[in-house]
Amino acid sequence: MYADHQDRASSAPEAKLQLALDLPSLAASLSTVCALRPRVGRVEVGTPLMLHAGVAAIELVRSVVPSGVKVVADTKICDGGNRIAIDSFKAGADVVTVAGIAVDGPTWLGVLDAATSSSGPRAVLIDTVGWDADAAGPRLRALIEEAATAGVPVEICVHRPKDDPPPLPELFRQFASPTSTGVSRRLIAGKMVSGLVAPAIEAGFDIVIVGGAVTDSDDPGRAWSALLAEVPTRDSG
Repeated sequence: MYADHQDRASSAPEAKLQLALDLPSLAASLSTVCALRPRVGRVEVGTPLMLHAGVAAIELVRSVVPSGVKVVADTKICDGGNRIAIDSFKAGADVVTVAGIAVDGPTWLGVLDAATSSSGPRAVLIDTVGWDADAAGPRLRALIEEAATAGVPVEICVHRPKDDPPPLPELFRQFASPTSTGVSRRLIAGKMVSGLVAPAIEAGFDIVIVGGAVTDSDDPGRAWSALLAEVPTRDSG
């Protein structure tokens, strides 16, 4: 079961980080994954990579990571939900993302149908980029309730604003209330660099998404090790 894997892996440092491959180069992305392969728990096939390489990027990333690693397809679905989700799941994705601010009812239901009709446990991540937390609360709750009815695990990704970002506890508070139940994981993304991993986890986030801090580094292995070392040793969940 999906939740069982979360419980078993919750104390492992790599379970608290998600590597985002937001590079346009498939070769560079695969090279980075292979270098970090023994120490990753979740790998995100980023939107730029999918736009450049297509669904094949999901297949190739899946082929080079161990079977227990979760592959996230950052599809940011806002239309064509069923088709995009089905293709992504068939290619090896465990999780697909939707743009919560843009997804409509039929598109959302199409994504949920794809998740339930695919083999193995599949999840959907709602990306909150562009949302106003207070105004979006009722809509977010409705999406989560529909997913619960369909039996599909839901994750929430809070995007940290690039300009004048609020404190991490405040970001968590904004989305904790409308997603108090029915959410399997809460993630945070947006220029997450060294020094922010521990505070994000302490604030309540389950997973910290890191991209450029690793992929743009001259030594991705060393950068990844440094971020893993920042994960609190005690289980914050």
